[in-house]
Amino acid sequence: MTTEIYTHICNYLRDLIEGTQWEGHVYTVGGCCRDSIMGLPIKDVDLAVSTPDGGIAFAMWLHEKNLTVCEPTTFPKYGTARLRLKAFPDDELELVQTRREKYTDRTSRDPSTAFGTIEEDCYRRDLTINSLYYDISRDKILDITGRGIADMEAHIIRTPADPDITFDDDPVRIVRAVRFAAKFGWEIEPAAFDAMCRHSSRLSIITPERMQGEFEKVITSPRPAMALDLLRKVGAMPYIIPELCNTFDLPQTEYHFGTVWEHTLATIDRVPDTPLLRMAALLHDIGKISVATKGKDGHYHFPGHDRRSRAIIDQALRRLRFRTPFIDKVIFLCSNHEAAKGWGADASKMSDAALRRLQHLCHTRRRFDNLLTLIDADNRSYAPAHCMPDQVAAIRARSAALVKEGSGMFGYSLPIKPARIRRILHLPPGSGNGVLERAISELYKAAFENPKLNREQMANIVQHMRGPEEDQVKNKRSSRKKRRR
Repeated sequence: MTTEIYTHICNYLRDLIEGTQWEGHVYTVGGCCRDSIMGLPIKDVDLAVSTPDGGIAFAMWLHEKNLTVCEPTTFPKYGTARLRLKAFPDDELELVQTRREKYTDRTSRDPSTAFGTIEEDCYRRDLTINSLYYDISRDKILDITGRGIADMEAHIIRTPADPDITFDDDPVRIVRAVRFAAKFGWEIEPAAFDAMCRHSSRLSIITPERMQGEFEKVITSPRPAMALDLLRKVGAMPYIIPELCNTFDLPQTEYHFGTVWEHTLATIDRVPDTPLLRMAALLHDIGKISVATKGKDGHYHFPGHDRRSRAIIDQALRRLRFRTPFIDKVIFLCSNHEAAKGWGADASKMSDAALRRLQHLCHTRRRFDNLLTLIDADNRSYAPAHCMPDQVAAIRARSAALVKEGSGMFGYSLPIKPARIRRILHLPPGSGNGVLERAISELYKAAFENPKLNREQMANIVQHMRGPEEDQVKNKRSSRKKRRR
C-alpha cells in the first residue's frame, strides 16, 4: 500500500465519522503510523477505537451502512474485527478497541483483555516506534510516550513501558525487537537489551506456530546476519533452533574463516530474502555438528556433512511446525550445496555429463537456480584466498547453452519403459528389482553423456548389459518351467 492510499483511507474515514458517535475515537496505530512518518510502504492499516468494544461495534456500523465488501470477521475474545471497505477493496483493515491487558498465567502469553484508555493501550505495546497513533478526526499524530518520534529519529529500539515487564509479559517481543533492529539497522537501547537477555528463557512458553511466524520474519529481514547474531547474544536461539547453538564456537576448515556460525552468517547475508533461500543458507552447514573431526594436521574436517544435515533439518523445522513441502525443499538445497565443489573456481573441471546430472537431479529450472544461488553464497563466504566468486556464473552460462542446443535435462525421463527393460533382461515380474535398478542407473549415465539417445538405442544398451546374474535369473526361470512340465 502506498502512503497516498493510506492518506485516502484516513480522509475517507474522517468524512464518514464526522458528526457521529465515532468522531474523535478512531485512530490508526502501530506500523502504519511509523511507516507513514518514515516514508516507507505501508503493509497494514490497524485502527484503534477508544470506546468499549469499539473495534467490533465500529466494524458492524460500517457494514450496516453497506460500506463493506462483506460482513466483517470478528474475534470477540480480543474485541477485534477485520474488513474491507467497498471504497478500498484491495486493502484489509483490522479494528480493535483500545485495551488493557493482564497476564495472570506465566505458562502462557495469552492475556486477559478489557477496554482501556488510549494511554493504557499505548503502554501495553511492544516498542515506542510502534506506539504512535494518528487521530483521524483531528488529523494529528499522538506520541503518548513522548519518545516514539525521538527514537525514530535517533534510530533506537526501546519499549514504551518497563522492559522487564514488556518482555516478561510477552517474550516473543524479544524476537520482535531483534527483527525491528535488523530491519532498520538500529541500536537496541541498553536497558531493553539487558531485559531481553534476562527474560530469554521465557521464550519456552511461545507456541511453535507463533515462533515460526516471528522467526521467518527475522530471517527475511534486510539484515539477517545482524538479526541472528542478536538472537544469539540475547540467548534466544536455544528456544528457536537449538541445534544452531553447536555451531557458535565450532572451528572451520582451513578454507574458511572463523567459526561455522560466522560462515553461516556470511552466507545468509548473500542470498535473496525468500524464506526458502534464507532458511537453506541458515541450515546448510548444520550437519557439521554431527561429523566434526580434528585431523592430525590440527584442522577440522566435516566428511559428509551435507548428507548428515537431512535428519537435523527435518527435526528442527518440524519442531517449529513448518510444512513438509517447505522442509523437503530446504533439505534438498542443503544436502546438495556441495554438488559443484570439485568443479573448480571457474567450473573448468565440470563436464557436460555432470552438469546434466545436476539438472536432472533438480528436475526444474527454478530448483536448479535456487541451488546455484545457495552454492554461490557459500562460495563467496570462504576465506578470501579460497572464495570462488566466478564458479556459479560459469555454471549458469553452460547450463543455458545446453538448454539452447536441446541437450539440457530438466524434467528428463528415459524413453524406454521399465517393462521393456525387464523383458530384455529376462526378469520375471516381482523379482530382479536390483538388476532393474542398476540397469536404469546405467541408462541414465548414458543419457547424461548423450541425452538424445532414443528408445531403440537404449534397448540396444540394455541388451549388452546381460551378464552372469541376468543369465542366472533366466536359467532359474527355465528350470521352474521344466519342473512344472
